Parts: sequence; C-alpha cells; structure tokens
Amino acid sequence: MNYKYLLALNHHSQIGSGTLRKILAVCPDPAIFWNHKKYDKEKLGTKIVNLINECVTQFDPDEIIADLIQRDIGFVTVFDKEYPVLLKSTPDCPVILYIRGDIAAIHRKSIAVVGSRKFTIYGKNSAYKLAGECAKSGLGIISGLALGIDTWAHQAALDAGGITVAVLGNGLDEIYPASNYRLGTDILKSDGAIISEFPPGTIPTKFNFPMRNRIIAGLSLGTLVVEAASSSGALITAYQALDYNRDVFAVPGNINSEVSVGTNRLIQEGAKLVTSGEDILVELGIKSKLSPETAKVVEPEGDSEKIIYNILKVGEMPIDQIVQMSKMNIISINATISMMELKGLIVNAGGGRYKIL
Repeated sequence: MNYKYLLALNHHSQIGSGTLRKILAVCPDPAIFWNHKKYDKEKLGTKIVNLINECVTQFDPDEIIADLIQRDIGFVTVFDKEYPVLLKSTPDCPVILYIRGDIAAIHRKSIAVVGSRKFTIYGKNSAYKLAGECAKSGLGIISGLALGIDTWAHQAALDAGGITVAVLGNGLDEIYPASNYRLGTDILKSDGAIISEFPPGTIPTKFNFPMRNRIIAGLSLGTLVVEAASSSGALITAYQALDYNRDVFAVPGNINSEVSVGTNRLIQEGAKLVTSGEDILVELGIKSKLSPETAKVVEPEGDSEKIIYNILKVGEMPIDQIVQMSKMNIISINATISMMELKGLIVNAGGGRYKIL
C-alpha cells in the first residue's frame, strides 16, 4: 500500500480510524480512488463515498507527504512492524499515529500517569515523586501534556533523566496547551516523543480528549491516577486501561478533597493503592534501580524539623498554631518548613496549613 493515499483520507476531519477501517475493509489500496476514481458505492455507502470524493477533490497526497516532511512529523500505521505492540493489541487502536521525536520512546515499557488539571500541592508532589521514581528505574512516563498532574509527571521524568511521551488531542503542528510549549520542546530534546492520531491542522476539541486517553492507556503497562474528581478524563483513562486488561494504580487522597473522590473510588473498586514508585515497579515486575538513598523513608533531621514534625503528627495545622505550639520564631519556622517541603516530609495543604506527607 502507498501510505500517502491513506494519509490523504485521514486528513479529512470526518474520517477517523473507525471510518478508515471501514474503507480499507472494502478497498485495501485507497490509491484507486485518486488514480481510477473507482468506488464500491454499495459496500461503502453514500456517506463514505461522498467523504472520499471530497478527499480526492481537496487533497493532493504528494503535498501532504511534503508538508509532513517540512514540519518534521513522522507517522507509523497499524500495518507497520514499527507500530507499538501494546497499542496494537487494543481493539480500537488508531490506524495512523503521527510522531514528533524519537519513535523508540513509544516502544519502551511505560506507565501512564494521569490526574486532575485542578491539582493540589499533595497531588503535585505525589505525581512528581512517583513518576520520577519510575523514570529512574527505566520506565517511560506517558501522559497527555495537559496542565496539572500531566505536567508534573512529564517534568519529573525529564528531571530524573528518563524518557517521556506526550499524547495530544490535536495535530502535531501545534503543542497544546501553548503554556506547555517549552515542556513539549524539552521532551523532544530529551529523546522523548509527542504523538497524536490527529493529522496536522486538527484543533483540540472536547471530543478529541477521550480518544486521546485510550492511546495513553493502550501504550502503557498500567495507568497511575494521582488525583481525579468524580467525573474526569483521568478516570476515563483508568477504565480504558481496565478494558485493555492493564494494571490500574491510584494514590489515596483526603476524603474531604473533591479531587480525591475518583482515586479513592478506584481503590475501593480494586485499583492498587500506591505510595511509592517501588509499589508500581514490583507489581509490573520491573527491577528497581532506585538507590537506597532514594528508596528509604525520609526522616526529620535536627531539633527544629523534629519539633514541627511531632506537632504535625496530631494532624493538619495552620502556621500560626505551629508557631504557638513550637515556641519557635516565625523566621526559623518558615525556613524549616520550606526545607521539610523540599525533602517531602510535609506538604502545604492550602490556606497556610501544613500536614505530614
């Protein structure tokens, strides 16, 4: 098959993977539409024939190939040996994947890390910690480049010297959201990849993101959900992972937090509760490369840290109450709390309140 004709069909906004499969089932070589103008109207149906006619009229397959080359966008089809094996095993995998970056990145053993755009500091720290620990042991990190948990998962992988793949809900001519443009370029510079099933020129719409989520789940050995409200795209990804018979992991959250409703429910339904990257690595049968220093439990050091840590053992507490109970001056407390946050001992729960991580 000459793939330029397949690409030309896919460039029509109404011809996605489902329609492509219907067309190919009737006509395995779509070159016939351009070269001979032949259509099996009875088998294809009037609607699809009209779409094909629009493609033949509007798109020059050679120009599409030239445009992809100019934009440095590659592609792989479900018919190629380079197509990711895990994704190919899913029943609704995309017929075409567009790729920027290193194609080797989508063949790595990987974990998907997803969560809420409206994250908490606890969620951010958890995503960064877990994604970073997995990346240090060689797992690829796959996410959607969205604001929030996705961003911190990608960043953690980069900071750990690992490989990360971003799956977009739009064409690869644009990195979306624009505020993550630099993160996207850093992924490409670090042997990662940005991929999409949507051709260049496709704008991000709310309908595209559930489709994007199935690719995130399909590429991965398992999916980790860090924070998710009762109705969120992260939960869609988790349930798709279950449909694909993949592992689902979840970070337990505050029962009073809106963005922990989904993760806590997943745990109730059988998702594996995780508090460290080690939990994920063991479940997936991946040998841990975490050093003893990385894997060990962090303990408070020095009198100031121990005082504050012991105070917070009682529970979440505002800064003024910590000052009152510790009898330390506010400057020392602020400096100590900042250091404890960096170490991952405590987190800012919002509103000037702190708690043990």
